[in-house]
Amino acid sequence: MSITKTVVHRPTTIFIIFALVIGLGIYSATDLPIDLYPEIDPPILLVITDYSGAGPEEVEKTLTRTLEGTMSNVSNVENITSTSSKGNSMIMLEFSYGTNMAEAANSVRDNLEYVKGYLPGEAGSPMIFKFDPSVIPIMGLTLTGNRTPEELRTIAEDIVQPRLEQVEGVALTSLSGGRERVIRVEIPQNRLEAYGLTLTQVANMMRGQNVQISAGSISDGDKNFLILTSGRYESIEQIKNTVISYKGGNAASMMGGVGSVKSIRLRDIADVYDGYRDPESLVFINGEPGIQIVLQKQSGENSVQTVDRVRDRLTRINREVPQDITVEELFNTTDIIKTSLNQVSSSAIIGAIFAVLILFIFLRSLKSTFIIGLTIPISLIVTLMVMYFAGLTLNIMTLAGLALGVGMLVDNSIVILENIYRYREKGAKLTASAILGTQEMINAIVASTLTTICVFAPVALFKSQLDITGELLASLSFTVVISLTSSLAVAMLLIPVLSSHYLPLTSRKQRPLKGVLKIMDDGMGRFFTGMEHLYQKGLKGILRHKIITILVILAMLGGSLFTLKDAGFELFPAEAQDSVTVSLEMPIGTKLEITESVLMEMEDKIRDEVESYEKLITTVGGRSLFGFLGSVQTHTGSIQIQLLPFSERTETTEEIQQKVRSHFNDFPSAVFSLSGSTNMMGTSPIDIIVKTDDLERGKEIAENIRLLLDNEVQEVTEPTVDLSDGLPQIEIFIDRNKLYSLGLNIYSVGE
Repeated sequence: MSITKTVVHRPTTIFIIFALVIGLGIYSATDLPIDLYPEIDPPILLVITDYSGAGPEEVEKTLTRTLEGTMSNVSNVENITSTSSKGNSMIMLEFSYGTNMAEAANSVRDNLEYVKGYLPGEAGSPMIFKFDPSVIPIMGLTLTGNRTPEELRTIAEDIVQPRLEQVEGVALTSLSGGRERVIRVEIPQNRLEAYGLTLTQVANMMRGQNVQISAGSISDGDKNFLILTSGRYESIEQIKNTVISYKGGNAASMMGGVGSVKSIRLRDIADVYDGYRDPESLVFINGEPGIQIVLQKQSGENSVQTVDRVRDRLTRINREVPQDITVEELFNTTDIIKTSLNQVSSSAIIGAIFAVLILFIFLRSLKSTFIIGLTIPISLIVTLMVMYFAGLTLNIMTLAGLALGVGMLVDNSIVILENIYRYREKGAKLTASAILGTQEMINAIVASTLTTICVFAPVALFKSQLDITGELLASLSFTVVISLTSSLAVAMLLIPVLSSHYLPLTSRKQRPLKGVLKIMDDGMGRFFTGMEHLYQKGLKGILRHKIITILVILAMLGGSLFTLKDAGFELFPAEAQDSVTVSLEMPIGTKLEITESVLMEMEDKIRDEVESYEKLITTVGGRSLFGFLGSVQTHTGSIQIQLLPFSERTETTEEIQQKVRSHFNDFPSAVFSLSGSTNMMGTSPIDIIVKTDDLERGKEIAENIRLLLDNEVQEVTEPTVDLSDGLPQIEIFIDRNKLYSLGLNIYSVGE
């Protein structure tokens, strides 16, 4: 017995199966994660090593080159990029797509073990980080109020930050702005000289008095006890009373012998007080000091759901902080996700509605249209269920796949239903019409569907060979393949059951129309008959002029290929931006106060000329890596121009950028650049690499290329060179003969 006969003779079973699948699909669709783009897992590892106090050249020569050499032995590595900066070395390893990153990390770790003995003793242990897009912040908050920056930071650290990190999905929060509270010990140089001490001696004595050490265990009766020596400082007075040296007497007197020994305490030479650490970064919101809190989500968590949970928690946090303090949302990456998904979803829904209307015009039957119309939501629900179990997210690419498949979902069902209807017009009974009409068309619809699937399936199967393009398009291809397969199953299994049992088809002969419906139906029939005659005439004309037809088609093909070179190619189309970021880089070594003054002057110009901004967030300084890792950079900063809603703007993003760009030359020593909020990868579209062993010569050539691009290529804006000078330094050259005569060595003098 064929599958069609089995299906038609067991309609209740088929109906229940589809009802269960639809129910499971609806449940799965409600839990389907939402994101802007598919989850991309770039095959990149970062090897980060700290080397405190070392300059960039020393880091590069003694640390980075050694690590780079051993990294070249790791298999499947395509590119190795290193960055040596003051006190830090970062090596980025790019692997070929499809590489097992767990095995790659183990291989890197094994290679690092071979060279640990050759690294400088002062360098830290190399740390391996797997590059994860989740490190990109998903949300930013501001804390403002009528308080000092130090008080604002204390409130942020004690109240806001812990509560945010308790939110499900939040991995890490980082603060910028204000100053951290610390106990400061300030020792004038003349006091050290008067007592014959060095900072190293003082630091070592204090370090030895502020420890908590385990001293083993002891048994007493039937119990065992751990012994812990608790020696942590508990008050400023304890710190002030720390004995840092002894003067007078000798070793015997210190052990209880005769002699006078004077204890030198910290309070004798130092000022100890409760103060604040020197600022590493400053934050201003619309010109007023504030604290910026940046949130990162846990890997694998849904961005939209995490942001919604944070928003719920913000309501509680604002009730817990002092009344004059406000915690507000600064930015998030999910609003654009929702907007984009809503637009794509509405387009897909409108497309489905138009598809049903077109079907009704051509089928001229409400029942037939309803049967075909059911295949669209059923196929989509089944597709969403498969996406859920396959671990996909509902994003622009998968929604585009669904929208692309909507028009093709009804093709198979229309072919089956038309053939069943043809048998009904011949007078066949319902069951016989369903079986014969379906059996005749199964081979045709399977072949037709497979030809389309064969176009999309290879993209999903070989995504590892297509790099990031494969990562993006694989989900679209997978969605199209699943939706077409679902529509094929619906056409073969559900359409025969509906048309023969639950929504039986009737022809015009079996149930003729009357009145207005008959007049409308006859009119539509005459219209389609006329269309058929026009098509017949056109086809005859084409067949009579075969050569001319072929030449016209070839000319159109050649013309389209000729214009293709001017069409341009982009990975992503341009998108409307919610903000514009003005980045600043001053000469290396510039103080935080100087950087602040330049940014504040630029902020004043923006405030005077730009009308469509909602907030101006100025950040001065910060960490070099992701904002919370790497070395402190006091010479950099940024101004984030948060724009008004699109409908309220009086200026376009391009006009705002042009106004800001016109002031770049007002600051000769500053290098400004512009970027938008929708750059997915956060990188420039074009990189020019200069390879050389002579860094000075390489930097000179790179600067010449930058100037050439800036002056000669009109389309290029803000070209930059990523090789920057090191921090200005003062070198001390020591007379070794004098050093030897005094019984010293280079290390002790350096300390």
